[in-house]
Amino acid sequence: MSYLSHDERRSELLHAAVRVLERDGLAAVTSRAVATEAGASPGLVHHRFASTSELAAEAWLAYVERERTAYELETPTPGRAALDAFFAPFADGDLAGLARWADAWRHAQSDERFAGAFAESYRALERSLAARLPGAGDRTAAASRLLLIAFGIAGAQRIDPGLLSEPGALMAGAIDRELATS
Repeated sequence: MSYLSHDERRSELLHAAVRVLERDGLAAVTSRAVATEAGASPGLVHHRFASTSELAAEAWLAYVERERTAYELETPTPGRAALDAFFAPFADGDLAGLARWADAWRHAQSDERFAGAFAESYRALERSLAARLPGAGDRTAAASRLLLIAFGIAGAQRIDPGLLSEPGALMAGAIDRELATS
């Protein structure tokens, strides 16, 4: 392993944590898993991050920021197409992506450090989505309603993928209702 500065090594470990999160889920973000992913020792992970909770929270924030930034670059104009792109995992049946959000929601309820990171990521998503909602109404409230519906659908899909017969249609209906009231 080559020499990297403290910040470079921390960044490398954080990127490894994001890869573990995407591939195996939030619960898999452990110092051992991240160390293996980065080709480092678990002690090095502990040296750069105060706790596994801090590591998971920072990995979550990095993951959401990357996804949110990509969305904003791809959908600069408000409208239905931007909303459809935001909620594409429902239409595409992306159960892994939905499970990530459901797991993060659940994890935030039991881990105070992660709860702060989740709240921060939620507010960032809310701002991104509100900026792409057309109309003059309370776009932040509309964005929040859509996000909460999405989290509910994601949670139901996580519990049982067959629980909701058409999660994409449910989300599309929620988008239709918000657009009709704006």
